[in-house]
Amino acid sequence: MTFDDFRALVRLTLRDPERGAHMLMGLNLPMVVRWMALLLAVSVSGLLAYLAAMLFPVPDAETPPMYSLVQQPLVMAGMQMVAIVIGAGLMTGVGRMFGGRGNFADALLLTVWIEVMLLLIQVAQIILSLALPALSGLLGLLAIAMFLWLTVQFTKALHGFASGPKVMLGLFATLLAMGFLLSFFAASFGLLPEMPQ
Repeated sequence: MTFDDFRALVRLTLRDPERGAHMLMGLNLPMVVRWMALLLAVSVSGLLAYLAAMLFPVPDAETPPMYSLVQQPLVMAGMQMVAIVIGAGLMTGVGRMFGGRGNFADALLLTVWIEVMLLLIQVAQIILSLALPALSGLLGLLAIAMFLWLTVQFTKALHGFASGPKVMLGLFATLLAMGFLLSFFAASFGLLPEMPQ
């Protein structure tokens, strides 16, 4: 894929995500290329997060609990890799439960492409933070909206679903279930803060 092809695919994804998803799946990339793309995407994401932490340090008094992960790009990349693989598995499994016909290989490719699109926002956010810090927070909200929008559109394309609202409902239900399970495991391993007495 040339740089012009990459730009064209980015534009198509923003203009018509379902067509972009079908174009990606139509490339019939070998599985090893999909895994390599995942590794590259999470590595770049971890480095960008580390760069942002170096450029815009947070005072110790205001440091959020997860901030230490940003300062460890390899750990960050590993966690993102696991999250993307789980996301691709859920996109495949939950979709098939509702009559979809998608497979894990294509789901992995689509979730990696979502990560690539978010990387573009991440780069823009770092640049904007240097020039207009007040507006950089808006890009964070845009990233969340883009993630949800692309996930819904790509899930429709992957499984051949017709209803966006139903896919969105399924996505929120899956996120809620995952949040409950993760909080349960975190509490079991003592990773959640203790409640004040």
